[in-house]
Amino acid sequence: MSHHGDNPEQQKAMSKMMQKIFGEYPDGKLNKNDEGAIAMAVAHEAGRVTLTFPKPIAWIGLTADGAIELAALLIEHARQCGSKKPLVLNLGKKP
Repeated sequence: MSHHGDNPEQQKAMSKMMQKIFGEYPDGKLNKNDEGAIAMAVAHEAGRVTLTFPKPIAWIGLTADGAIELAALLIEHARQCGSKKPLVLNLGKKP
């Protein structure tokens, strides 16, 4: 289970960031529903890792490098929230 909410100050800051990249497709258009680049922020608050977007979205698509960067940020903030769970990466093929 996760939490969700609304923070007008964060949305205002995210909207400013979005104005810089609105309408861009930095890695090409993914599919017919791709609306282009979107800013997002990863943070933590009250023991929870948060992802903030400037508007409601149904999905995000990341490059392989972008996915690794997001994973690293999520892990970093999880550690700052107190997670001591060992990180195990299986980089081989699934059996």
